[in-house]
Amino acid sequence: MSDNTEISPEQAALDIKALNLFSRQNAALGAETTAKLTKMKVLVYGLRGIGVETCKNLALQGVGAITLVDPVLAEERDIGVNFFLSKADVGKPRAAVVAPKLKELNPLCIVSTAAQLDDAVILSHTAVVITQILPLDRLIQLNELCREKNISFFYAFTGGVSVDVFVDHGPKHVVNDFNGERPVQKLITDIVAVSETETLIRYETPEGQQPVALQNGYFEVTEVDGVETINGGIFAVSRDYKDPVKTVRVEYAFPASLKYQSGGLLTEKKVPTNYPMESLASKLKNPGDTFANPPTLVLTDLINFGSEVQQHVAFYAVQLFYTETGRLPAANSSEDAATVLTIAKRLIADGTIALEAFEIDEPLVTRYALHSSVELQPMSAFIGGVLAQEVVKATGKFTPIPGFMHFSAPESLPNEADKPSVENTLPRGSRYDELAAVYGWPFVEKLGNLKYFMVGCGALGCEFMKNFALNGVCCGPQGKLVVTDADRIELSNLSRQFLFREHNVGQPKSRAAGAMARVMNNDFKVEAMELFVGPKTEEVFNDTFWESLDGICNALDNMEARLYVDKQTVKYEKSLLESGTMGTGGNIDTVCPFKTRTFAEGGNAAEGGGVPMCTLRNFPHLTDHCIEWARDQFELLFVKLGKSFEAYLADPVLFESKIKDKAGSEPGAAFFDIRSVTSFAKFAARPSIGGAAQLAFDIFHYLFRDRILDLQAAFPANFRVIDQKTKEDKGPFWGEKKRYPTVAVFNPDDEAHTDFILSATCLFSVMVGLIPAKQEHDTAWLKEYRDKSWIVGIAAGLSPPPYLQAPVNSDGIDNAPAVDKEGLEKIIDGLCADLKAASATVQLSAPFEVADFEKDDDLNFHIAMITSAANLRCDNYSIKRTDFHSCKVIAGKIIAAIATTTAAVCGLVMLELFKLQLNKDTDSFMNRAIGLSGFTYTSFTAEEPHKLVTVTETIAPGPDEVLPPDAYDERGVVKEEYKEKVVRRAYPEKHTIWDKLSCSGNLTLKEFSQWLATEHGLQLRSWDFIYGYKTVTDAESKSKQVQGVSAPVYPPKPVLDYSLVPSLDLTLAQASQAIMKTAAAKPTQQYLSLWREFKAAGVVSPQPAVSEDTITESTTLRQILQRMVVLAEQAEAQGQIETRAISTLNGRKFVVVPGGEAPLCVHIESGDDIEHLCAIKIVL
Repeated sequence: MSDNTEISPEQAALDIKALNLFSRQNAALGAETTAKLTKMKVLVYGLRGIGVETCKNLALQGVGAITLVDPVLAEERDIGVNFFLSKADVGKPRAAVVAPKLKELNPLCIVSTAAQLDDAVILSHTAVVITQILPLDRLIQLNELCREKNISFFYAFTGGVSVDVFVDHGPKHVVNDFNGERPVQKLITDIVAVSETETLIRYETPEGQQPVALQNGYFEVTEVDGVETINGGIFAVSRDYKDPVKTVRVEYAFPASLKYQSGGLLTEKKVPTNYPMESLASKLKNPGDTFANPPTLVLTDLINFGSEVQQHVAFYAVQLFYTETGRLPAANSSEDAATVLTIAKRLIADGTIALEAFEIDEPLVTRYALHSSVELQPMSAFIGGVLAQEVVKATGKFTPIPGFMHFSAPESLPNEADKPSVENTLPRGSRYDELAAVYGWPFVEKLGNLKYFMVGCGALGCEFMKNFALNGVCCGPQGKLVVTDADRIELSNLSRQFLFREHNVGQPKSRAAGAMARVMNNDFKVEAMELFVGPKTEEVFNDTFWESLDGICNALDNMEARLYVDKQTVKYEKSLLESGTMGTGGNIDTVCPFKTRTFAEGGNAAEGGGVPMCTLRNFPHLTDHCIEWARDQFELLFVKLGKSFEAYLADPVLFESKIKDKAGSEPGAAFFDIRSVTSFAKFAARPSIGGAAQLAFDIFHYLFRDRILDLQAAFPANFRVIDQKTKEDKGPFWGEKKRYPTVAVFNPDDEAHTDFILSATCLFSVMVGLIPAKQEHDTAWLKEYRDKSWIVGIAAGLSPPPYLQAPVNSDGIDNAPAVDKEGLEKIIDGLCADLKAASATVQLSAPFEVADFEKDDDLNFHIAMITSAANLRCDNYSIKRTDFHSCKVIAGKIIAAIATTTAAVCGLVMLELFKLQLNKDTDSFMNRAIGLSGFTYTSFTAEEPHKLVTVTETIAPGPDEVLPPDAYDERGVVKEEYKEKVVRRAYPEKHTIWDKLSCSGNLTLKEFSQWLATEHGLQLRSWDFIYGYKTVTDAESKSKQVQGVSAPVYPPKPVLDYSLVPSLDLTLAQASQAIMKTAAAKPTQQYLSLWREFKAAGVVSPQPAVSEDTITESTTLRQILQRMVVLAEQAEAQGQIETRAISTLNGRKFVVVPGGEAPLCVHIESGDDIEHLCAIKIVL
């Protein structure tokens, strides 16, 4: 079913509360899709695991109405898969129990129940979801009815570790957006005709975007100079194999009278495309091909090719078994499994399934049948996420599953030797009956007694806690889950963090989630904490804590915390369940000590770079560039500006010195800084609303007039770059990545102009206390100021500041105008004098109140300010403007997040937890990547830890190195004997990141050196101990890199004994001889230097006391570590480091020095430097 009716602005505009509620979802789906969801009416039949998971996800995503059909009375086993059921609900109709609890998730969703699944009920809905098995003929009948009435139809079935989904949006379905990604943009660099009807467009990738080549699709052409007739056209692009790279063809008759001049933008357009789908009857017979283009059957297994079709046969056979017998095969019944296998063979033999020369995988079909009546909660959670997302696709957003998806995780089952006995799989009338049917009761008990640590309790954490509770994890007598999250619940959390309700807003996440999870399972042992996990909390999360754990489950949304926890898992040799989501994409990574790579080692820890500063500062060419620039200006104006003025008042000389230094390299920025501070000083001297507006008006002109005039003066529109040495004309300065800017002139009729003045006026007024800061949930704040006529009236009395031309940094441009340094100094002196005069009467009684950027409050003027600034910047450079909500997503760095992806990912993670408890080998752990915008379900076996071995690298001479004629063979290749051989030695051989050399912390530095030599054949050469880390940001690329900050430990600085210094009456030669004859006077040169020092002074100084901080050969490793703790504390206090390597020794049993930070050693036998030394564990 497709709903492609146009949504009016009034319909699409949800109220402020709803927009904040769905802000993360809108970042993934778009506000238009969210609005369409509110119109959908979904019928769900069956409320065991899959049904309730699907309903939960649909309600969270804002579906307008859900009708529940399930009159079946709840059983004890249902409690293990349906989180809304409790023991008190056993014997009650499932739908009646679930409905009011489902309503709590989204008060805007209309939840009702129906007594039965009849045609009248179906026809009042836009989608029908079947999650409970029905006879095949009934399923086919329902599907045909839905196809006839243009109603989307879904069927999901799960048994054991297998799931099957069927999707049919009908024969008239239309897809408006196949992938949901932001439209690709390219900068046009040339347009040429290739035939009478075809034109070739050359392009470049804008700064900050991935350099993806264009292959096909629809693109709009705009902003082209010279070939204006092509502007506004939407073309289907294509490529010929002979075409140059970075080009596409379009059907456009290039006028012979025109010639491309410059500029142009290619912007991807999402064009509605017919996507007819096949019926259930058709797809049962012809399931499709995973390798077709496009696929007609979802590929879910890259390891066992063809398993999807094998599972289709098994699925069909089980459905027929139910149709013929009225029941599912009994769990673990070999007799029923044999019957299913017979039916499967019949399906192939009589052509019911159209598969030629097909050989049935009998073990696969048997395995599928043995557990086909068992619903495992992890599989229900996974497929509930997938199924709900497929329902969302009824809106025309994303690519639907093309009929069937068959997914299985057989590697999650117990190995043959570990299979539970029949006795241990029999039901006991327990909520865990189905879990035991597959894994056995001893396994259930093992899960119950696990001690786990969950880091984070947001969207992922809520799902994990629900899954833990339903599967009995940490619910046994010895079990315990410690969950920590320092955040509190916000309104925007409620659309995907389903353990929270509106009354929980403001409460600690960990405590609210723990309380709700215990409602699901009263035996769940949860200890909720509100702490960050990092170096600063190591006294709480100490060695005893980490060593007590059976494993860690990350539920984090930032890389820094992930990498810290990853290091802890290596240090304490604990397993880690790692996962993450981004919109419709998700990933799962399992870390198992000594069996798999770590999270950091696995290569998933990389983060992308940003837009170069020169692009943001002077040469934006995309809307995103302007938004990112505007976000920086917000920080500059409402955080740093007040602090800068405070710094000036505290030390005018130092402030002026810094401004003058800055003027030498960035004169434009220096002018802006001092003029802005001067304007702020005038406002602070006589605070008033009018003064705040004048300050905003000044800033408006400094940013959108003066900086542009400076650029125009330095580089006129016709400026060309000339090489001063060769006089070569390198072409025009302005081009596709450097748009020629235009100056903004304040226009009270332009909303961007008035919004900027209004927002800045109010925010500056808050800074000085004229206006009270906005309080959370205060929807009436400054209501009287929001009338446009008010700010227009204020603006009418404002005066623009005079323009003062500033030089522009022109490094690398030979013929750019030179900077008059003497004139520049005079101007800066004058500006400093202006600042002094403006601030003469300012008496600062308290610091200014800086803005704490908050993206989720639409009334605080933060996003409004950034949006207006971004649009003014867009106007400067003739770039398409943005809107408030698009700006909010980008400026607020809102991570696209939806409930469906989170549910699917967390369900699959539970299977990895099961494997850890089954002690599976490396090949059984899966690194998975799912993409719900299409139907990507990629799984790869985990990799073994990287083993470091000794290698000999051959390095050929460089091109500039001069070699004799005989250094080359007859082919002109350098001979081997002229190549340098470099040995990169590892110790121990084949060690991994998990391995450690262990020694006592009571060893002195000398004994430690001896231990390395005698025990390991290593000579300690040097040791610079890394005690902290700092982030270094490249000023141009904005890329960040973490660097260690260290202190020298070995060789220790010698302590000189002043009593060994020779008499000062001796000559230099005599003193040298005396020192050389004194065995204890080592090192000789240092004693001789000391003698010279005393000789010059004419007296031997008293022997200084040896500082406790001095590291000598007699200093123990424990003392060295304590010294590093002190250094780290001092460096952190002084802002020299951001993170400590060792926060404390209190409560520590040992310290691990990572391999990359280990001492530098030499292999005694070979004399080779040790390039890869494994970690050193210092036992305290």
